[in-house]
Amino acid sequence: MRTTINIQDDLMDRLLSGTKAKTKTKAVEIAIKDYIDKKSIEDLLSLSGKIDIDPDWEKEEEAELNGYRNHS
Repeated sequence: MRTTINIQDDLMDRLLSGTKAKTKTKAVEIAIKDYIDKKSIEDLLSLSGKIDIDPDWEKEEEAELNGYRNHS
């Protein structure tokens, strides 16, 4: 997608230097991907302690698989 954006020269210079990208486009793509990856990790970490995982999940999974096998 073609997009026109205004980025301060010093920020772009730092981005190009930090990413070692050969083009501004590639540098911005790397920065966006890194941001999305970091945000996804933060979102997952924020769920810590909020999700109850059954310690016997393997038994339940086996029972579910056996149910499928018995209906074949």
